[in-house]
Amino acid sequence: MKSRFFADKPRLIFFLCYTLLYILAVKAAVYVLPFVLAMLLAVVMKPLFDYLRRRFRFRSSFAATSLTLLVFGALFAIVGFLLFLAIRQAAGLLTDNREVISEYIRSPKLTDLLKENLMSGNLLTAVSAAAQTLFQAVPAVVTFVVITFVTTVFLMHHLDGIRDRLLSRAGEYRFLLGRVFHIAYAMVRKFLRSYLILYAITFIEAALIFYLTGTEYPLAFAFITAVADILPVLGPGIVYVPLSIVFILQKNYIAGVILLVYFLLTVILRQILEPRIVSDSVKVHPLVVLAAIYFSIVSMNIWVLFYVISVFMVFRVLNSAGVFEKG
Repeated sequence: MKSRFFADKPRLIFFLCYTLLYILAVKAAVYVLPFVLAMLLAVVMKPLFDYLRRRFRFRSSFAATSLTLLVFGALFAIVGFLLFLAIRQAAGLLTDNREVISEYIRSPKLTDLLKENLMSGNLLTAVSAAAQTLFQAVPAVVTFVVITFVTTVFLMHHLDGIRDRLLSRAGEYRFLLGRVFHIAYAMVRKFLRSYLILYAITFIEAALIFYLTGTEYPLAFAFITAVADILPVLGPGIVYVPLSIVFILQKNYIAGVILLVYFLLTVILRQILEPRIVSDSVKVHPLVVLAAIYFSIVSMNIWVLFYVISVFMVFRVLNSAGVFEKG
C-alpha cells in the first residue's frame, strides 16, 4: 500500500529525496565545498572557455588552465590588496595612538596581568592553541585552493566529455537527460548572473556612499560590503554599522547617521529587488524567493535560503524536461 501510494506521486518522492540529499550535503559541506565551487566556476567560465578555443584556437587544456589561473590570480590580487589595506590601516592606528599604547605597556596593571597568566600557564596555553590553529589552518587553506583549482581545470576541460558519456549510457532516457542538462545549465547560469548583478549593485552603491561620507579606501570597503551581502540578516550591516559607530565616536555625526540610514534603505531595497531579479532569471515565483529570504532571516541560516531556492529550481528543471510526466 505504501509503495503504491508513492508510485503515483513522483513529485512527493522528489521533494523527500532532495531534502534528504540536501541535508547530507550540508553536513558534508566542508568536504564537498571545493568540488561544488569548482563546478560553479567551470559552468560560469564555460562560455569564455569555448570562445577562447573557437576564436584563438587554443588547446582545451591550455584554455582551461590559463583561464582558471587568470580568475584565481584576480581573486588573490583582490585579497592581497585588502590585506595590505588592513595592515596599513592597523599600522596607522598604532602610530596615531603610540603614546596611549606605550603608557599602557608601561602600566603596572599589564605587568601584573602578564605575571599572573605566566604563573598559571594561561598565556602559554593561549599562545600554543593559537599557534596550533594557525599551523592547522594554513595547510587546510592551501589544500582547499589547490583542490578547487585542479578540479576547476579538470571539469572545464572535460565538461562536454562527461556530459556526452552520461548521455551515451542513458539508453532510452538519453533525450530526456539531454533536456535536463540543457535546461539546468541555462538556469544555473542565469541564477549566478542574477546574484552577480545584485552584488554589483551593492558594490557600486557602497562605493558611492563611502566616497560621499569621506570613508578611507571606499573601494576596499565596498568590496567587503559586497562579500558580506552574501550573509543573511545583517549582510552589509557588518560593515555599515561598525563604520557608523566609528564616525559617531569621532563626532562625525552626519556621516554616522547617513551610513545607518543607508543601511536600513539597503535592507528594504534588497527585499524588493532580490525576489524580482532572481525570480525573473530562474522563472521561480517571486513569492517563493521572498519566502526563502524570510525563512533564512528567521532561522539565521543561509543554507535555508539555498535550499528553498534550489529545490524549486531543480523541480522546475525536471518538470520542464518532462521527468514527472507518466510515460
